[in-house]
Amino acid sequence: MPSRSGSPSPAHQKSIPVVLAVLSVPALVSWLLVHPLKQDAPLQLPLSTALTLLAFWVAALTFLFARRRLELQTRLSEERDSQQRLLKAVMDAATEVALIATDAHGIIQLFNAGAERMLGIKAQDVIHRVSPEVFHLPEEVEARGRELSEALGRPIHGFDVFMALTSRGLGDTRPWTYRHVDGHLIPVSLAVTALRDRHGSIFGYLGVAQDIQVQQARESSLKASALEALEAARLKSMFLATMSHEIRTPMNAIMAMSRYLQTTNLDPEQREITEIGWKASRNLLDMLDRVLDLSKVEAGHMTLEAAPFSPIALTRDCAELWRADATAKGLAFLLALPSEAPLMLGDPLRLKQVLNNLLGNALKFTARGSVTLRLQTHEEAEYARLTWAVEDTGIGMAPEVLNRLFRPFTQADEGITRQYGGTGLGLALSHELMRLMEGTVRVESLPSKGTTFTVEVRLPKA
Repeated sequence: MPSRSGSPSPAHQKSIPVVLAVLSVPALVSWLLVHPLKQDAPLQLPLSTALTLLAFWVAALTFLFARRRLELQTRLSEERDSQQRLLKAVMDAATEVALIATDAHGIIQLFNAGAERMLGIKAQDVIHRVSPEVFHLPEEVEARGRELSEALGRPIHGFDVFMALTSRGLGDTRPWTYRHVDGHLIPVSLAVTALRDRHGSIFGYLGVAQDIQVQQARESSLKASALEALEAARLKSMFLATMSHEIRTPMNAIMAMSRYLQTTNLDPEQREITEIGWKASRNLLDMLDRVLDLSKVEAGHMTLEAAPFSPIALTRDCAELWRADATAKGLAFLLALPSEAPLMLGDPLRLKQVLNNLLGNALKFTARGSVTLRLQTHEEAEYARLTWAVEDTGIGMAPEVLNRLFRPFTQADEGITRQYGGTGLGLALSHELMRLMEGTVRVESLPSKGTTFTVEVRLPKA
């Protein structure tokens, strides 16, 4: 039945084409009764009847097309309304950023909840009334205008400051300062984008502003912490240098006196005590040297030489230094060298320091078996890759220990420190020295199976 407004209901609207089609059927049937079809005779309709039928079908089709177009328009309108509701919901939910859109002349057309919260202003007080320029510090806008005027070669002022770059298809994200309605200042990061229609014409601008007060505070804190760390490193370096000087001078005197006493007539007990004193002094000086070297590396004050040296001679020198200690412990000391190797440019003193650290550890933690020092060279045109391996059959280490092995003052466990002594500085220093040379130190080890340290560095040929 008709609706209260007098227009057909949707159900009746859908049935109208059917009714029109049905009404055309009686006309056709009546004509056939009056004019029965003759066998093998073609069907002939009077012109009026044909026109009536045609009119019915044209009306039906016209209505169907009209209704289809109306349904499509309604659906598009509903989708557009849904998209607009979704867009408004998204903008209202974005409370942590200010979204401000203007028309092509810079007058605000959109002012989301985030902008209201950031600036303390209601949307209805600014939409269609003012430009976003009123939220900025005038001195900042003027300074930016002078920069752009000089860069673009024409006067830039007012709202043009914000759209001069974006209107040329360039990005414009930079820090600005907003003024809250109560007067306090808000540092923001503002990104401005040009809004274009499907033909590429600009019809407005969108600004997205984010409060960066927390970010600036964090950056200031990080800068302050970095300065404090640098000052602490400087003070530590000064302390270590002073300590080294104050301890090294009397320690050298003690060592010299110990050596002198060993040349005099001493009984075995006195000679043993003198030897213990000399070794203790030597160990203390070694520890001081390692602490100072590690401090220099950490502070970036360590410099490397570029002197010519023979890898074979360097390796042989290191082996000869420790061969006697290995023999004294009943260990076999094996040396594997290539038949020849090119002269290289590098810091032989620091390379010896690394190898001696590794050989000293190998002898310290090996009670039986052997210690092996290997050298391999791989030439690459103007460079050569040197690889040393220090292998022992000592106590070895568990896999979980290897990850922290190169940290300062770290050893496998406290029991090792008590039993074997040491400060845990040697490996840390070796690792840092090789890092400075753009080389590596690797370790492979298993408990009770021994350990292999591999040192690899690529150096230019001399």
